[in-house]
Order: sequence, then structure tokens, then C-alpha cells
Amino acid sequence: MIRSKEWPPGHLLPTETELAAQFDCARATVNRALGELAEEQIIDRRRKAGSRVRDGRERMANLKIQFPCREIEAMGKDHRYVSLKREMCALPMLLQNIGETGLEDQCLRTEGVHYASEAPFQFERSWFRRNAFPELFQEGGKVKAPCITLLEKNPFYHGSLCVSASKANHIEARHLGIKVGEPLINKEYILTDGLEGTPVAVMQIRYKPDYSISCIF
Repeated sequence: MIRSKEWPPGHLLPTETELAAQFDCARATVNRALGELAEEQIIDRRRKAGSRVRDGRERMANLKIQFPCREIEAMGKDHRYVSLKREMCALPMLLQNIGETGLEDQCLRTEGVHYASEAPFQFERSWFRRNAFPELFQEGGKVKAPCITLLEKNPFYHGSLCVSASKANHIEARHLGIKVGEPLINKEYILTDGLEGTPVAVMQIRYKPDYSISCIF
């Protein structure tokens, strides 16, 4: 009925009881079906207001998020990380909780380049809370890519992702093999320990102009 436009955008669907009677099935089956339609963004369900066919003006897109090491491996290429900078610093504002004090030397700031086989692929600048990632603060041994430490620590982080564009500065241009001022695609991850939990890491990743991002909706 929705596909045939018999129930057009904005149409109020019959109640669960009415649908169960119309299709001769259990109300639980109708409830499950409506739930799946809501997940697919075909209808909107509101408590006490019923279900309506969506008008399509706003859709949610599904974006597959991969950390740099996984993204390069998915391309069928070898991942290699070269560390450029590691220094202690105060927590940046993005990682601070309201009213937090004693912030000096509670964060590790890193810079590095991720290579896809032998070609530079991503320039990364990140900040990590000391109390969330104490292993990153240990000296000695081979420096692992921060994304590998994140995956080993907890593969179920929540957070936010912001995508933007900028012009390459001299550091980014030199390590990505491009000219100063060339366009970059940027991803900024703010990771939290649990849904709406404490922010534990910020990852700023720069891509060369030939990079693309795709979603499914």
C-alpha cells in the first residue's frame, strides 16, 4: 500500500489492532513489522500519535566507519604507520568534562602517517586520555598505530564523526606528497567510553583529494 502510494507520504496508518484484523495475524507480528519499517525509515512511529508514512524530506544514511588500519587492509594493501610526534600535553577542550581540573600532562598528542603499501594514505593527528590508554604512555618498543591500540582496547566505542574539507598546510602536504594549499578531506572522530560517556580520544585524519566517502540510505 505504501509502495503503490495508496498510503501516500503523511498518511496515518491504521492501528496495530486494525492491521492485525485486516491481515489476519497476531498483533505482535504487526508490531514487529512496523518496527522494521521504522528502522528502514519508511514510517515514523510516535507513541499515542500512531504511525505515519514518511515524506522523505529527511533520511538517515548508514556510513561504514573504519579506522585507518582497517580501511587500508580492506583495500588489499599492507598497512604501515610512521610515528612523527609523541608529546604530553593538557587535555584539549574536546576531551574535557565540565568542571574538570588537574589537566596538565593528562593527554598524549600524536602525529603520524598511515601508508597503504608504500604510498602515503592518511595523515593523522590525535589526542588520548592518559587514564583511558595508559599503554600508549609507556616508552620503548615499536610504536603502534593509535587505531590498533583503540581496537585492542575496546572495539565498541561510541562517539561522533565530522567530515569537512580544508587546504593542506606545509606539514600535511610534505607527508602526503602533495602541494601546500591542495584540498583535503577531513574526518574528525570524538570517541567516548560508552554511549554519552566520557570523551577519551580525538582523531583528526587528513586524506588526499582522490579520497571518497560513500553511504547507503
